[in-house]
Amino acid sequence: MPNYTSPALYIDFARLPPPDVIETISFETLLSQYQADVVSKNDKLAAAVKLEQSPTNVILEAEAYGEMLVRARVNAAARAVMLAFSKGADLDNLAAFFGCERLAGETDDSLRRRAQLAPEAFTTAGSEGAYIYQTLTSDVRIRDATAVKMNNFGGVRVSVMQSGSDPVPTTDIIYNVVNRLNSKGIKPLTDVISVVPVKVIKQQIVANISLYPGPDAALVMADIGTALNKVRANVSLIGRDLTRSAIISALNQEGVQSVDLISPAQNVVVDTSQCALIESATVTPLPFRVE
Repeated sequence: MPNYTSPALYIDFARLPPPDVIETISFETLLSQYQADVVSKNDKLAAAVKLEQSPTNVILEAEAYGEMLVRARVNAAARAVMLAFSKGADLDNLAAFFGCERLAGETDDSLRRRAQLAPEAFTTAGSEGAYIYQTLTSDVRIRDATAVKMNNFGGVRVSVMQSGSDPVPTTDIIYNVVNRLNSKGIKPLTDVISVVPVKVIKQQIVANISLYPGPDAALVMADIGTALNKVRANVSLIGRDLTRSAIISALNQEGVQSVDLISPAQNVVVDTSQCALIESATVTPLPFRVE
């Protein structure tokens, strides 16, 4: 039987190309167009538009700036009706189209993801996306969830991860998920649902780096810290592997000659019930190594 995977489960808004409707606005380009229009109508004003403080040019600058604001407003209006860019009350109204209402204290990113998944909940067949949507809707503190078929007798395992420094959800969060997934109108009649907390695989990054002479070591270390934080954010979801290549790439910033990654010694591969958690990162800068 074919495996039909919903696009809502894997479309990453950040990887979509910029929409054509969003215009790149340049004040200088608009001003040049205004100046060219004026000169085309009266070539005697050619010298005036080249003088920055001339009355003619001051008026044209004001007009160009005004048009720039109008075009920026058009861009903002276009973004407001796109799920990838919409924010605040605009996102609330856009999500309402999918029957999705913001939870108390819910962030834009969380609401955007639920709105993307909301059509999955229209089915009563218990799709993977439907389970994830209903789980995320159960409690605003939930950051991520997965749903996996366990057997051919209707067994479904839902793994739950909460936001914050400790990914393991509290008992009341699990209770909220169980109640929602088993409520009438949501639970498929023949499914046997098991809700479990995510299993956390804790990791410590330990590495030595050699720096080229010249760059300020503090600045290089700051860049490394920023890059490692991005790796941490990227992998701290259920089912995301922590690879050595990602860590080495984060460590290999401008000014770094070489990287010796000591821990983890191999890729940390997780399944659909686990998440990798980087507890700490110890990076030791060493003097420039002469080959």
